[in-house]
Amino acid sequence: MARIALDTLGDDDRRRIDYLTAMRRLWSIEVFGRLRDEFDTLAAREGAPTTLEEAGELVERCPSYAWFGFLERGAQVLKWRVVNDVVARNWETLGEDLRPPHLARAELDPELELPGWYRDHDIHCQPGGVWGAAPSALVYEIGTQVLHIGRNRGLELHRRFTATFPGETYRRIVDMGSGFGKSTRPFKERYAEADVIGIEFSGPCVRLAATRADDDGLEITFRQGDAAATGLPDGTVDVVTGTMVLHEIPPDVLRATFAEAARILTPGGIVRFLEFSRTGDLFRDAVMEDHAWRQNEPFMPGLMEFDVVRELSAVGLAGARWVPFDERTGALLPEGFPERAEWHLPWAVLEAHKPALAASTTPPAPAEGAA
Repeated sequence: MARIALDTLGDDDRRRIDYLTAMRRLWSIEVFGRLRDEFDTLAAREGAPTTLEEAGELVERCPSYAWFGFLERGAQVLKWRVVNDVVARNWETLGEDLRPPHLARAELDPELELPGWYRDHDIHCQPGGVWGAAPSALVYEIGTQVLHIGRNRGLELHRRFTATFPGETYRRIVDMGSGFGKSTRPFKERYAEADVIGIEFSGPCVRLAATRADDDGLEITFRQGDAAATGLPDGTVDVVTGTMVLHEIPPDVLRATFAEAARILTPGGIVRFLEFSRTGDLFRDAVMEDHAWRQNEPFMPGLMEFDVVRELSAVGLAGARWVPFDERTGALLPEGFPERAEWHLPWAVLEAHKPALAASTTPPAPAEGAA
C-alpha cells in the first residue's frame, strides 16, 4: 500500500503544502470573519436584506469580498497544481496501487459512456476531473485528505455520518457516487455482514477504491456505473446513501437518481445523503452561492433551489427532510444550523424512506374443524 505521507515528501513539497494550508486557514477564519463584520455593518446602516439576491448584492459591496473570493479560488487552483506535481514525481511507486491483484472487487466497464454533464466540468477545479487519466483518483484522494483543513481529513467525517444511521444491521447498502471509497468504507466497518456496493462513474476512482478496501481488509464491491441506472434488482437494498454527490448532478439527473433509489429500495428502506443545504442565514447562503462558482460546482445552486420533498414524494418516498449536521461532533441538529464564526460548508442530511408494505386487513381463514 503506497499512500502519500507528509513525512515522506521532499522539503520543497512540504513547504508548498504548509504554505497552502496557512493560506486556506487565513481565508476561512481571518478574511471570512472580516467579511462577516463588514456585511453586518452595512446591514445595520442600510437595512438588513430580505432575499438571497439582496444579500448577495450586499456581500459584493463589502471591501474584503474580493480578497475572500481571490483566496478561495487561488488556493483551490494551487492545491491541484501542488498535488499533481507530487503524484507525477511519485507515480512509479503510487501507480502500483492501480494494478492487480488489488482489483478483485472492482467491476470496471470500459464501454461505459460518460455523460456530457459529467465530462464537461472540472469539478472542484481539478484539471481533467477525477476520471480523465490514471492518476486522477490519486490526485483527488491526496487533495481531499492531506490538503484539507477541518474535519474532512481521513475518514473522520464519514465515520461520524455513518454513526447516525438508525439500523443495527442492514443486508445491502448502496453508496452512490462512491469516489475512491472514503464514504463507503465506514459502512463496511460498521456493518460488517452487509453487502456494501459503491457505484461510481470514474474508472480510476473505482480502481483506487477497490485497492483501499483491499488494503483495509474490507470486502466491498465497487462498480463503475451510473447511480441513476444501477442495474440492481427491484426492492433489494436497505440503504441508499451518498456523500457530497447530489450537488454535482443536474436537476433532471437528480430526479432519475431519486427514482432509481426508490426502485431498488426494499419497503421500509431508507435514503440518507450527506450534503449541503441552505441555512436560513442570508449572509452565509449568499457566500455559499458564490462558493459554487469559485469551486467549479455548476449544479450546486440548483440543488439548493431543488424542492427535494416534492421530488422525493413524486417517486414514492416519504418523510423527506433536511437535518443540519455538525461535522465537528457528528450530531444531527433538527433545531437548526449552529452559529459558526469561521467559513464552513453547511452540512445537512437529506433523509427519506420507502413506505413499508401495509399489513393485510383480511382476517385469516379459520383452521379446519374450527367452530
